[in-house]
Amino acid sequence: MQPTLSKPAPSRTGAINAVQKEDLPVHGWYRFVLSFPPHLVRRYMGAFALNGKDVILDPFCGTGTTLVEAKKAGIPGIGCDAHPFAAMVSRVKTNWSLKATILRSLLRRILKRTEGIATEHGLTPLSFDALLLQETSASLNGFRLTEEEERILPAGFLSQRPLQRLLILRQEIEQQTQDQAPAMREFFLVALAHVVAQGAGNFAFGPEIYRTKPKPDYDVLGHFARHAEKMALEIAAVQASGLAAASSLIFSTDARELAQLPEHISAVITSPPYPNEKDYTRTTRVESILLRLMTDKASLRGVKESLLRSNTRNIFVNDRDGEEVREFASIQKICGQIEARRIELHKDSGFERLYHKVVAHYFGGMRRHLRSLRPKLRAKARLAYVVGDQLSFLLVPIATARLLAEVAEAEGYKTIGCDLWRERIGTKVRNSPTNQKTVRVREEILLLQKA
Repeated sequence: MQPTLSKPAPSRTGAINAVQKEDLPVHGWYRFVLSFPPHLVRRYMGAFALNGKDVILDPFCGTGTTLVEAKKAGIPGIGCDAHPFAAMVSRVKTNWSLKATILRSLLRRILKRTEGIATEHGLTPLSFDALLLQETSASLNGFRLTEEEERILPAGFLSQRPLQRLLILRQEIEQQTQDQAPAMREFFLVALAHVVAQGAGNFAFGPEIYRTKPKPDYDVLGHFARHAEKMALEIAAVQASGLAAASSLIFSTDARELAQLPEHISAVITSPPYPNEKDYTRTTRVESILLRLMTDKASLRGVKESLLRSNTRNIFVNDRDGEEVREFASIQKICGQIEARRIELHKDSGFERLYHKVVAHYFGGMRRHLRSLRPKLRAKARLAYVVGDQLSFLLVPIATARLLAEVAEAEGYKTIGCDLWRERIGTKVRNSPTNQKTVRVREEILLLQKA
């Protein structure tokens, strides 16, 4: 293995992964809690010596961190994500051509109409006791989710009154932007999604999503007004600074099938899902439902089927990705260890029986991704993949970067480095009732080059 391209980061805390205050403009419009920070992207754009003549790709673009940083640096960017909500957020965060004056005018109309309709339907501020009474009575006032939407909404993630306010706001966003370009509507829908994730919803992240104490009500309109205004002002600021010229292209597509991408990509900076038990559709389920991107179990399943297999919630009977890594003794050994541990511990649930299959499907899917990507890359193109070691499946260690390097080399890539990004506390392993040890897992940047 050749020397790394940059100095490793020895951090053992989450501080290195935090977004710096100066990076909040645009990035702060909406971010996944598990996103890597903008300064990581800058680090590798510098290490790869990228400039405006290059094209940078993020094939698992999430909410657009790589793409926004590329645009700020004047480098054309391409992003892919199979999750329709992620693709929408990335489109909005990289479209800096909207006129701030029009956005602010539309915002005033949306606020005025929403406030009037909310008042007509009895959604004026109430005392706490009255809110509890109204919540119990569940007066719907005509604004409600469909039965199919309610079936896929995680229980308790939204209280009734905030939900009604959100649905009225969604209606007015759709109506007030119906004569505008679709990008205008998406701009305000992303602002609405921020309200859901950062205030109105009964959930939080730590880093896993979890349910919190129910909110009898929430100032949906005030939050939306402040955030949408901030977004519009930040668009005006980037336009005034001359940063809006670099192009950004977003594809809503499975990262294992990249035939529609253009060729001559210079570099990749990305973070694919890790092999663990994080259901990436659950993290943004409420936002996806409210934005009509998931409307029933069939559409939810469709999204899950298009994602890289990384958890038991998106493994399906006809999946064949695991067959792609039969030749890798290292991967097969880990799969065998997981299954043996499951049998030893008498873990017999349906999900536990899938643990070893997740690992095989994950690395098989990554092989398909790398194979599909290679023809799109320029000669000697360099790639940075942020991946983390895992202990999610019965505490059997999975050295994700090392295994992914083996898979990549089989598809015509050369490993040129592996930088330590940070060490995280993975879990506490109990050896006896009185003895526990803390296990640290490595999060690394695997550096590859097209051979």
